[in-house]
Amino acid sequence: MLDPREPSVQSRQTDPVAAVTVGALSVIAVALFAAAFLATYTYATPNAELPLVIAIVLLFVVVIGANILRLAVRHLRPGR
Repeated sequence: MLDPREPSVQSRQTDPVAAVTVGALSVIAVALFAAAFLATYTYATPNAELPLVIAIVLLFVVVIGANILRLAVRHLRPGR
């Protein structure tokens, strides 16, 4: 008879988009804290906050777009 194989441990590869998402959301959280600090404590340069908020929103839109694209690829190519 055939001997049963030992259970092999398959190393599961992490999804690079998920890793980038976690990193980007961490950067967004720090940037939101900086924006809150700038909104509260900077009276000499009131225009310093708007570019930061625009950058935060653009980064968030890119992260959401990348995740939607990843889900579309997984839906259209279920074998991968």
